[in-house]
Amino acid sequence: MDDFKFKKAFGQNFLKDNNVITNIVKGSNIKPNSLVIEIGPGSGVLTKELSLYAKNVLSYEIDTRLEEILDENLVDCKNVKIIFDDFLKRDVKEDIKDYEI
Repeated sequence: MDDFKFKKAFGQNFLKDNNVITNIVKGSNIKPNSLVIEIGPGSGVLTKELSLYAKNVLSYEIDTRLEEILDENLVDCKNVKIIFDDFLKRDVKEDIKDYEI
């Protein structure tokens, strides 16, 4: 991840501080039966933590260069789905139709 070249066009800033990640998740009051939608999972560190609290996590990542990194970092997160596409061009209602919400 250290050699990853950020794209300014995507406004990429990746979380690294575990205290910040924990505070975000705990402050979100996620219920165990929740579907969490995340836009821009980056390297997946927040995604991984979200997966511990939510029933499902649906993440949208526009940068396909992150696919291998996310696959590796989230291999044990069976309740996470990553859609590699522009969130603004997605039909979110269609994307979530198979989830119980």
